[in-house]
Parts: sequence; C-alpha cells; structure tokens
Amino acid sequence: MPVDDEFEGGRTDTSGDDFARALRGAAALAPEPALYLLAVGAERRGRQRRNRRRSVLAGGLAVLVLATGGFVVGAGGSDAAGPAEPAVHMSSEEVVQLVSGLLPPGSVKVMYAGTPGVPGGTGDRYRTDGTLTFDDGKGESWISYTVDRTELMPAAGAVCMDPFGMPQDSCERTEAPDGSAVVIDKLRDQTREGHREWRATWAAADGRRVQIIEHNGQPSASTRENPPLDAEQLRALVTAPAWERVLDALPARANPPEPPSPAASPSVEQGPSAAELIARVAPLLPPGATHTVVPGGQGANLLVAFEERGSLLSVFAEPPGARGLAERKAVEEGLPTPLEVHELLADGTLVVVNRFGNGKTAVDPVLHWVATAYFPDGRQVSISEQNGENGYTARPGTPALSLDQLKAIVTDPAWRS
Repeated sequence: MPVDDEFEGGRTDTSGDDFARALRGAAALAPEPALYLLAVGAERRGRQRRNRRRSVLAGGLAVLVLATGGFVVGAGGSDAAGPAEPAVHMSSEEVVQLVSGLLPPGSVKVMYAGTPGVPGGTGDRYRTDGTLTFDDGKGESWISYTVDRTELMPAAGAVCMDPFGMPQDSCERTEAPDGSAVVIDKLRDQTREGHREWRATWAAADGRRVQIIEHNGQPSASTRENPPLDAEQLRALVTAPAWERVLDALPARANPPEPPSPAASPSVEQGPSAAELIARVAPLLPPGATHTVVPGGQGANLLVAFEERGSLLSVFAEPPGARGLAERKAVEEGLPTPLEVHELLADGTLVVVNRFGNGKTAVDPVLHWVATAYFPDGRQVSISEQNGENGYTARPGTPALSLDQLKAIVTDPAWRS
C-alpha cells in the first residue's frame, strides 16, 4: 500500500495545509448532536456519567469528540504506580505503514498520526491514534484509527451507539471464546444527507482495544455512496494480529480491567428504572396530555402531545444521598447560563429552570427547556424537553409543555414517596 505523503512528527510536510484540514475535518465529522447533547449533559450535572458508572465500568470514563468520532475511552493516568515502559517502540511513520498495509489496494495520505507512548491531544500515554485519507479509485474517504489500553471490559469497551442519540442503519456485536468482542456499527449523519460513518471496535478482556472509523467521503461532502470497507473488511482490519505490535508500543496499565464481582462490588443505591419513571411521570402530565414511550437513551423518554403540540420529554431521577447534595452545592456555587433561573422553595428544595439552544450558552433559537428539582435530602428530579422525536432532533418553536408545567412536575410531592 503506497503512502503518498512523507511526513515528520506525525504531520504531512505540505505546509501544514493537510493537517489544518484534518483538524477542521475532525470538528466537521464529529457527530452533530454532540453540541446540544453535551449542553443537556452539562445541565444534568453529570447524571449520564453516573448512570454509566452503575453499569459494568470499573474505571472512569471520558468522552472524546475528535476525528475519532466520540468513542468512550478509558481515563488516562489513573494508575497509581505509573505506566510501565512499552515492550517495543514504534514511530508514527511505522504505525502508518502498518495501517496502510492492512488496507485494500489504493492510495493513502497522512493527515495526522500520533506516536505510541507519547501523549497526544488527550494527554493519554495508553492511547495512540491517527487520521488518513484513503482512495481506492472510487472516491477519497477519511479513515481514523485508535489503539489503546483501557480499563474497560469488552462489555463497556465495545458497544453499539444508542440509536436514540444518533441515526443508525445497523449494529452487530459478536463475542469470541477468549472474551473479546467486535462491534460493527453503521451510522448516518442527521445533518448531512447521505453522509455515512461506519465504526469497527475490537476489545479484549484485558482492556486492549482497536477502533476504526471510516466515512464515505471528506468533511465537506460525500464522495461515494458507502465507505470504502464493507462490514467483513472492517472486521478483518480491526481484528488483524498486526495491531499487537502497536499495542506492545503502548505502556501496560498497572490496573488492567477485571470481571466485575458482585461480592466485591460496593452496593450502590439505584435510581428508578425507565418503566418506573414513566409510571411516576405519566399521572403528573397536564390533563388532556397523551404520551408514547420512546425506547433508548438515558433515564426515560416519552413523546408528549398537548394542545396540538408535540415534544420529547427526557426524565431523570436520583435517590437521596451525599452525591446529590454535592451536585446541588455545585449548582448553587456555579455560574448560571444566560437564561438559567434558580428558586429556593419554602421546604428547602432548589428549583432550576433553564432554556438554551445548540450549546448551553446559546439562546437564539431556544431548543431545550429543562427543569430540575434538588430536594433537601439529595434527591433529584429533572425533565428536559425538546421539539423532536429522538435525542438528536431539536427544533425551535413552542414546546408541548411550558417551563411552569415542567417545574410543577419535578416538584410534585409524588417524587418523595
């Protein structure tokens, strides 16, 4: 596989033009819902992180939205004893040559390539990545790779994207006898018609992981109907034994993942399930409102129709406890966003209502309406509303329920029972 551009230090030597284009492309190719979903996530004060921690995750998580497109990555630098030295050393050039050799016949241009063992943009020594353009004669496409040593078991390290948050054509997850898992996830871009993003992830039981993301074109436009590698080619690429050399060039973690042990795991008080949330919130809707449950996503989601308007409600609740009290303190001491309003009720409940657009400080147009009640015992109830049918659609306009109606729901005494 020829590599068209010679490069030094992981970047092409074409006066920085390609590298700058890669950085712009990283932002362009990142899933569009990241903007307002991150804003909603900030509004919920880390609620989604806690929900993930309640699953099988043993280590902390971070969300990366770069050219790699938003994979969940194991938090770097968490080993108390420090990283062990890599078994071998590889240059960024050698990694690119290896990746190019695994691709079908075609030409490759290097947009960016990290050096294994050298912290990149994430500051993570356990991770290396790169972005290439690949042309098999049917149209140039972007391909990104990520190789890392995580603290995640395959149940958390190789997962399908939630179709509630991003359009998905299909996702296939398979497990091997050695405990490893492979995911082939075919996604669509909801803002660029015809743009496709296909992802392949291989995750081993000891935390090793390889990820590939390919697009059917470049950041500005699609150049072909589908990405260049089909599902079986993606599977063969991501499971190729050659990646072991790159993994050996990354430092080993002092605390690799271990299967969760119910006996050793501390008990964590669980919040209500989605079904329980639906059963609790449905009677609190205004008279005449109807609802339909929407599967997926965090918490509980339902489409509500009221007075000839329809909106999506996402409902979250947390049990009483010190964690909720700490979050309330953070809210009280934090800087409010432009349309955020705090109200302290006579019983000590803090109510926060907010409106924002495509970003938590954006106000024109308003796309999200949120009401959260922080009860004195640490209990929390939050409802986020948007005009759409899923987690990635948000349209301007009058929502089905007003902020006052959302506030009435989250402060209803029923939540204390």
